[in-house]
Amino acid sequence: MKTGHCLTGQYLAWTTRRPDATCWWCQYSIQTREHLFKDCPQWKSQQKTLWETVLDKTRKLPGPTWGRSHTNIAELLADERYSHAVLQFLATTDVGRTSGPPVVEDDEDAASEASEWEARDQEERAWERKEEEERLGRE
Repeated sequence: MKTGHCLTGQYLAWTTRRPDATCWWCQYSIQTREHLFKDCPQWKSQQKTLWETVLDKTRKLPGPTWGRSHTNIAELLADERYSHAVLQFLATTDVGRTSGPPVVEDDEDAASEASEWEARDQEERAWERKEEEERLGRE
């Protein structure tokens, strides 16, 4: 989400997994992080809660006050002081989830991605077993 490589119409259209960047919740011409966090009518109440929390926190801190119209989403996502508010927004919406229209996936890409995750998982488990064996050997 922070880098912009997330499940938005803009990114999925760029990767050619969707034919266009249209917002699948409100049909706005381009679904970006900015649109989803600030303007999409589908998430109006969640946006209000997010931005009230951000504004309340910035009033208590030194420096400029952050508000919906003055804050870039990349900056919001980069500032750990607002992590809880952002995570709450994401938890109460479908932003960043695949609940929108289906993403066109190449079966070969999906299989290679799955096998890559499996390989990483196996490596991590092997490393954990080795660490445990070494720890037990020292005791």
